[in-house]
Amino acid sequence: MTAPVVRNRAQENKRLHVVMRDGSLVEGTIFIGEDMSLVSFLTSRKGGWMNMVDAHRPKLNEQPGHLIAQTDLMVLVSAPDDDLQVVGPSGQGSGEREVELHLIGGKSIKGVLHLAPMQRISDYLSHCGKFAGISRATLLPDNHEIGDVAVNASAIALLREAREDAQ
Repeated sequence: MTAPVVRNRAQENKRLHVVMRDGSLVEGTIFIGEDMSLVSFLTSRKGGWMNMVDAHRPKLNEQPGHLIAQTDLMVLVSAPDDDLQVVGPSGQGSGEREVELHLIGGKSIKGVLHLAPMQRISDYLSHCGKFAGISRATLLPDNHEIGDVAVNASAIALLREAREDAQ
């Protein structure tokens, strides 16, 4: 009898910035499979719990350490070093639609959603899982670029397609 073959996926350290529902910021490092997108990683956390090392909340002047964060309470997650794919390759190959997202707490983001041609945005949001990937995101109204981000779908209060004339 032979032992089952176990494929170990190479893990990489990636730094994240996380905005929580209460408005606080958490910075830290996760261990993620080298070919996994941030959206897939966040959605796959068992029970919604995510481990972070070298983590701290900057406004509290905490010493970096190990934190366990609940993904259900995250609003926005980004990889500040731009070294982590936010949306998987299947999402990037689809059509793009510019959207404006109005989040709980009053923040607004403009960016690009990757959808299948003719797919309704409401259908995408109903089936995307816990997080939606937004490419080329900017904070409104000051147009501060924040790059590619994962947005908690339950933190989206309103969403609409961006108007061309608003640019």
